[in-house]
Amino acid sequence: MLTISTTNDRYNDIYLDNGGNLAISENANALANISKNAVLTNQGELEYNTEAGIPYFNTIFADAPLIDMFQANIVQTVESLDKVERVEGFEYTQQNGVFSYKLNEITEYGSITING
Repeated sequence: MLTISTTNDRYNDIYLDNGGNLAISENANALANISKNAVLTNQGELEYNTEAGIPYFNTIFADAPLIDMFQANIVQTVESLDKVERVEGFEYTQQNGVFSYKLNEITEYGSITING
């Protein structure tokens, strides 16, 4: 069983549940949180592994966004996580300068969709 403290969708931060305890998620929900956090990690952000993370400033925030490179980095990051078998789909949209994506990953717990 995979168990972690969970984060809320709005602030991506840990929080207390209705009983005043640290909110916990398990299995598919836990892996979804791990995946979201892995994808949100900017390359160079981790003090002890500056090579880890997504190179946002060299891909999606570049003068001419390199969407294929951005997608490849996200897929590689998610597929490197324990219990993730593969990424099965990646869709994106760009509207009014906002880039959004939807990623579908196949895991030991079934299919998980990540929106970013």
